[in-house]
Amino acid sequence: NGLHLIADLHDCRCQPQFLLDATGLEHFCISACQRNGVKVVGQFFHQFTDVGGQPAGVTGAVVLAESHLAIHTWPEIAGVTLDVY
Repeated sequence: NGLHLIADLHDCRCQPQFLLDATGLEHFCISACQRNGVKVVGQFFHQFTDVGGQPAGVTGAVVLAESHLAIHTWPEIAGVTLDVY
């Protein structure tokens, strides 16, 4: 019962650094939820690193009173998957 949005985004035109920034993505996702009137009850974002120890993709989840938001980034291919329910 509700709207479930799933996006598989390719060739994202944002600044490449944005897809590597777990803290920035966390703030962006939480702010987007709050601006749209859903209640954030928890969150977890994880910054991956490559074999050289440099930032790689990000996986994050925002738990909402209404449901959830999940995001995964692949900066090496300018890709993002997004799941919002």
